[in-house]
Amino acid sequence: MSSKHICRSLRRATAVGSVLAVIGLAVVAAPQLAAQRLDSSKWAGLKRFFPDDPIWRDGDTRNIPPVASFDLSKSYEFVNETFGHSVQSRGPALNVNTLGEVPDSSWFTNRLGRFDMSVEDIVRGPDTVDGPAPGMWHVTGRPDSGITPKFTIKDARGDTYLIKLDPADYPELPSSVEVISTKIFHAIGYHVPEDFIVTFDLSRLDVAPGAKIRTDSGEKRLIEMKDVEQWLRDTPRTSAGTIRALASRYVPGQVVGQFRYTSTRSDDPNDIYPHERRRELRGLRVFTAWLNHDDARSINSIDSYVEENGRRYIRHYLQDFGSNLGSGSTSAQQPRGGYEYLLDGGKATKGLLSFGFYTRDWTRVRYPDNPSLGNIEADFFEPWKWKTEYPQPAFDQMDAADAFWAASIASRFSDRMITAIVETGRLSDPAASRYLSDVIIRRRDKVVAFWITRTNPLDTFDVQRSGSGSELTFDNAAVRLRLAAPASYKVRWTALDNRAGTEKAVGSEVDLTATRVAIPDAAWGPVDDAGFRYAVASVATVHPRFANWATPVRVTIRARDSAMEIVGVERPTSAGATPANVG
Repeated sequence: MSSKHICRSLRRATAVGSVLAVIGLAVVAAPQLAAQRLDSSKWAGLKRFFPDDPIWRDGDTRNIPPVASFDLSKSYEFVNETFGHSVQSRGPALNVNTLGEVPDSSWFTNRLGRFDMSVEDIVRGPDTVDGPAPGMWHVTGRPDSGITPKFTIKDARGDTYLIKLDPADYPELPSSVEVISTKIFHAIGYHVPEDFIVTFDLSRLDVAPGAKIRTDSGEKRLIEMKDVEQWLRDTPRTSAGTIRALASRYVPGQVVGQFRYTSTRSDDPNDIYPHERRRELRGLRVFTAWLNHDDARSINSIDSYVEENGRRYIRHYLQDFGSNLGSGSTSAQQPRGGYEYLLDGGKATKGLLSFGFYTRDWTRVRYPDNPSLGNIEADFFEPWKWKTEYPQPAFDQMDAADAFWAASIASRFSDRMITAIVETGRLSDPAASRYLSDVIIRRRDKVVAFWITRTNPLDTFDVQRSGSGSELTFDNAAVRLRLAAPASYKVRWTALDNRAGTEKAVGSEVDLTATRVAIPDAAWGPVDDAGFRYAVASVATVHPRFANWATPVRVTIRARDSAMEIVGVERPTSAGATPANVG
């Protein structure tokens, strides 16, 4: 974080102390506090915009001292999230810029959502190498955690990989969905490991000197080659007699545990936003529903202490996508997966009160009879009903603005991109590849159609010259994506005094049938200390099918001399995005 941003943060944090009490959050020197996400009346007397808004990079990669490593308890997380109340901070997302977008950070890097990506770039994904180097693989150990059969190797380059084996009854299933999911989550913007489909046989393996495993009694002993042979005894073989597996390259840096979906990491000074107030973690619910990643939980994340350009900081990764799409890691996905929590008291009670006659609706779903696909479908899937294995605090805090952000990114995955991504899973049955591509495409269509429409779906705001004046132009994402018929619009203008943080109404409401409106001269507020003037348009959408679109999107335009740009977008955060708010 630059000294400019630190000073700016301290200045704003000091000015808004009373406002923070309203939203129930303690923040120390936050890079930005997302002023535009709050009721503008609370910001009277405060500067709304700074000259460098909108910020596209968070200052959360400052150099920090080494941190202790710790592992989260799977059982503790399950009990705490199922029966506890771990959410400490409620309200809209805080780590967004003045456009409502997520800046690049140690958590997220804007890719497809902000920039055009070629199919080749998306297929390449996070990969910086082509997989394990040619030559021998030296077995270095076998992790104690997790349910997937696996072991670690070091290749000729000195890189370490986790080799994850497919189950005998479901060859290709976990390995294919891991690679496919990694490509998609990387294109979205998350940090993920480099995963590869590999084939090998025993002749390529030896045991690294000093490599040890932990016995059932808890003691450690040296690994022998007969141990490796035993691990691979029941692993399915390809038609060529080789073993197919997933090779997941170790992430850079030193792994120092996992992140939680709530609170912050106390030993990381860069971690200032409660995780349940991070848009990329709240909006992740849309992507996990799309791909049926019901195993999205803290134990399937990585915090790594990395070094970059002389600075050391913690980078946050998503990992372990073996329980995704139709896979349940060691078997096909459980039919319950994505439809019901592991412990769902309401449905259990219904079963008891009906003396066993009540049946879950998901028990009627029919899945493809193909072990390479497992249990995945798109017909019965309803995005708003989808659930993880147990409640996730950040997912439960997702509001309509978070969901719109995520659905907008999902909408940018073309059918061609998805088909190419599925090909990286290297399924041997072409019909299975076609089925899986079709399911992912149709599930994408469902999540986009539902969550794009939960809030006023105006986007792609711009300013264009028109004759002697200028116009604000915009688009309607739902209309553009053919999810709704054309609409009409109502616009109100206010002039923003950025020094005082106050607005003055200008003129009367303007009715539109087109997605462009002239900017009246009277809409410009006075010049602020940086020489900028600001105008604010509140644009409501009138549509007979979607009454919730009547809540306006507030768009702030900044001008200096003849240059104008969109500097602020405030989207409604109305209820309607989470299972608790829809039926």
